[in-house]
Amino acid sequence: MLTRQLPKVEVYTTTIVSGATDSSDIRGATDFTSNTQDRISMSSVPMIEPSYIVGLPKGQCFALLQGGQLWKVRMPLPAPDPDEVMPADLQQLAGHMRQSYSEATQWWEFTRSPVLQDAALPDDLIDEAAIATPITDTGDTASEEAAP
Repeated sequence: MLTRQLPKVEVYTTTIVSGATDSSDIRGATDFTSNTQDRISMSSVPMIEPSYIVGLPKGQCFALLQGGQLWKVRMPLPAPDPDEVMPADLQQLAGHMRQSYSEATQWWEFTRSPVLQDAALPDDLIDEAAIATPITDTGDTASEEAAP
């Protein structure tokens, strides 16, 4: 378990102690004395308790990354609003990621990403590309307004 792999850490705590003492000399100028002290103590506690892990909100976790360093990770959760591009659930998304995974052991030999470049453009982008016309240089520098 994660909590057993982590070392204990030293934590400093302060304690305020105050007190008062009566004077037994009834003829003296001092009736009582008071004092306040800050005491610092050190104790060894686990870095993370199991209750910390159980109490994390949805989308957060602790992980040992980069050679065993402890990280607190916060993952963005998908928005609840409908999106036609997003899969219906995370299992479907993970399945798509497994299908399209390719090892990058010799990444320098690949010049393009076949999944991204072979896919057709969406219909709305094709329509916009057909409507757009290139702007040609007329040589007239008096009117330098941009064409709509």
